[in-house]
Amino acid sequence: MRIVSVALAVALALPASALALHKNTPAAIRLSKMVPTNHPSTPSWDRHVAFSSSADLTHTGNDTQQVFLFNLFAYDCAEGRVFAGCPFPPPPPLQQVTEGPGAPDNPSVNHKGTLIAFDADGSYGGGTGAIVGHRQIFLLDLLNGTVTRITNGTDGDSVRPALNRAGGRIVFESTASLVGPGGMSQIYLYDLREQGLLRLTDGLAPSRNPSQNKLGSVVAFESSARLLGDGADTGITQIFWYDVKTSALHQLTDGNAPSQHPAVSSAVKSKPLRAAGIQRVAILFDSLATDLPGTEGGPGRQAYAGSVDLGDTPPLVQLTPVSSPGCTPPDVGETSHPTIDPTGRRIAFISTGDLLCNGTSGRRAFVHDVRRAPGMLYQLTGRGDVEGPLGNFLGLWFVTLSTDDDLTGAGICGRQLQVIDYFTGRWAAATVTGQIPLEPPPGDPDAGCDDGNPCTADTCAAGDVCTHAPLSGCE
Repeated sequence: MRIVSVALAVALALPASALALHKNTPAAIRLSKMVPTNHPSTPSWDRHVAFSSSADLTHTGNDTQQVFLFNLFAYDCAEGRVFAGCPFPPPPPLQQVTEGPGAPDNPSVNHKGTLIAFDADGSYGGGTGAIVGHRQIFLLDLLNGTVTRITNGTDGDSVRPALNRAGGRIVFESTASLVGPGGMSQIYLYDLREQGLLRLTDGLAPSRNPSQNKLGSVVAFESSARLLGDGADTGITQIFWYDVKTSALHQLTDGNAPSQHPAVSSAVKSKPLRAAGIQRVAILFDSLATDLPGTEGGPGRQAYAGSVDLGDTPPLVQLTPVSSPGCTPPDVGETSHPTIDPTGRRIAFISTGDLLCNGTSGRRAFVHDVRRAPGMLYQLTGRGDVEGPLGNFLGLWFVTLSTDDDLTGAGICGRQLQVIDYFTGRWAAATVTGQIPLEPPPGDPDAGCDDGNPCTADTCAAGDVCTHAPLSGCE
């Protein structure tokens, strides 16, 4: 199994320059190409983005699904945008960190970029026997080149691992009988220091999509089980959270329609949120419910936030719909996948609403700066469709997203993973009523299929499929 070199891993772990990267990074960066690429549903911390792709992104000859790791600081070093603290020569900004069978997916990386958790078939890393054919959780340590299999389920799948910032705790979901009976998706917590596996739920309906805060002290997830009662299936997905310090399970919502996609804040530095009682840790989510306490509810799916300090089913804060001054949106649309940045000040989300009254449509990316009321709304994209989730932990002023919008103007084929730096002077987001994001003209889609081989004609065919036809007489 090929792992990146120890020297490179150490270089990736070096402390970054004191210079703010949002002042040096270009407006947009494309991380993927050639095959449609989803945004990971699991978090990457600080200046890293881990994702999976079956494309040959680093010219290793890859044609199977593998995990790749992007380092923003290494990118700016390699591009000559920063110099202080850069290793010489700078490491490649993008690395393929897995290979072989198992189709690794859902990677999550710690803040140093040295630990990556992911799920893969049990055959990954040489696994044999009854674990093959089921997804397992793995932890890759880039510093010493070791892979640890966290689960060995023989009767179910373990998927979507999420690391806390330091990488000492992994939360994931599993239908396997890891601790107690299997058959239903449950939430688990693995502590690397104690090498212990803890089952957090025991419901008769699925519990899914776990996330945790920076310290790993709060784990949020969604479940349609009555977890604080008899565990029965309620038929409605609610948001729950687990207090690791007190080993206590809590329920955040009890609405009349599904609440989903929880994201846990690292801090709360928003005066409006603090005034609403969210002092320490916020849990953001989207919901179709119309009876959440403290909110108006709707219309349709909107974004909300709740506190871990106010007990079970507390009053909540409705975050959307929101609009710019002077705009009464003709269509407020629906909002999904809200997530807050590391400072606890800026909330990114996807909306189908015309929130700046500029006539754009589709699933577009927005950021609402909620440091103080009334806040500022940024519309990042005006074309195409964004597929959730979004990433909001790359650093200050950065959002990662998967979209068929060509953000760099270099040409893309299909939906690709991209980075936006919306700091003033970088990405020209729309911020006032009637304004449209100033995006570069879309490039040639065929350019997004370039395989680096001068002897092939690269074409973006119907259905967003890249084809590579050999050129006659070319060697």
